[in-house]
Formats: sequence, C-alpha cells, structure tokens
Amino acid sequence: MSAHVDTVQPSAGAVPAAYLGLLTRRWSRDMPALLRQSRFYVLLHVAHDRADALGTVRALDGGDVVQELARACCLPLASAVHYLAAAVASGVLTERAPGLYALAPAAVPTGRRPSTT
Repeated sequence: MSAHVDTVQPSAGAVPAAYLGLLTRRWSRDMPALLRQSRFYVLLHVAHDRADALGTVRALDGGDVVQELARACCLPLASAVHYLAAAVASGVLTERAPGLYALAPAAVPTGRRPSTT
C-alpha cells in the first residue's frame, strides 16, 4: 500500500510570475537598503510563495494566512499584521476581505509615482 502524500506546488502562473519579477527587479532596486534587508521584504517573498495562479495568498495547511505568514517570516503576529497593512497601503498587496490577501503585480508602490509631465 502506498500512503497519500500531499505535495506543495510552487507558485506558478502569470500573476505570481509578474509579481516576482517586479519584486526582485524593479521594486527592490527602488527600496531603501534597510527595507530590502528587513522582514517586510521577506514577507513579500513568502506571500508570493503562498500565492495560487490567480495571485490569492493561501495558507499551505488551510489555516489562517496571517498566522502562517508570521510563522514563515519568524515574526510576532502583531508585526505580521503591521507589515501586511503596510504592503496593502503601498499597493503591492490587496486585501480582498479581512485576512484574504492577493498579489498586486501591476502596482506602482506609493513611494514612487510615475511623473505626469
């Protein structure tokens, strides 16, 4: 008899690919060094890792997304909530419902706006 083993599939799809491309190239280049070296940046990468093909961030175990992100980033829950709020405020994540986050690969982080001239 063989035992059924659930395997975790890596993020795949157009939305996670676009998000990761922006995160590792454009956004990280524009971030201050301290922000790139912080748990905030790690949280953005873990959110990408937990995203499905449509960009919705899901917990691997089916539990609470915020708690899983906090654990994965070695953060206290309060800090993870604070960082998620900052990510939503900057436009790199969206909160579709309380505790339901999605990647926002078309976002221009609010610290850098394109010129209108």
